[in-house]
Amino acid sequence: MPIHVVKFLKELAEKEGFEIFDSLYGSIQIDQIPSILQSSGAVYGIWVEADVAPSRAVSELPGYRNWYPVYWGKDISPLSRMKAHVQGHRNGNINLPKITEIRGKRLIFGAILVARYVEFELLLHSQFPSLKGTPAIGKEAKVVRIEN
Repeated sequence: MPIHVVKFLKELAEKEGFEIFDSLYGSIQIDQIPSILQSSGAVYGIWVEADVAPSRAVSELPGYRNWYPVYWGKDISPLSRMKAHVQGHRNGNINLPKITEIRGKRLIFGAILVARYVEFELLLHSQFPSLKGTPAIGKEAKVVRIEN
């Protein structure tokens, strides 16, 4: 069932003309900043399964009965972001255990590597508002630069 998030993200990315990648590669130059040039970034989603919307601000995802977006995000390392959202790190996370609307409910996540990942995340926020998060661009990585 968690594959639903990936399927949704891939279908939307293809429909909107975003290139999707099946691998990650890059180069490293220790003596320059940023040192790592990475081929693409990841966009991810966290969904909750519920009989009713966890908030009036969110709608059921089209084609996915009883699934609602909790959060859309982007990162160069999406699994690290999942850990931060679960563990309650202080910087830039939604602290999943503290969200009362999703307590005791099933959560799934998925991520894809996509070109123009900042733009794709903004598209998700505008078309499918989530329970948490905003379409703010956020800060850039200092060590990694995204090629696409």
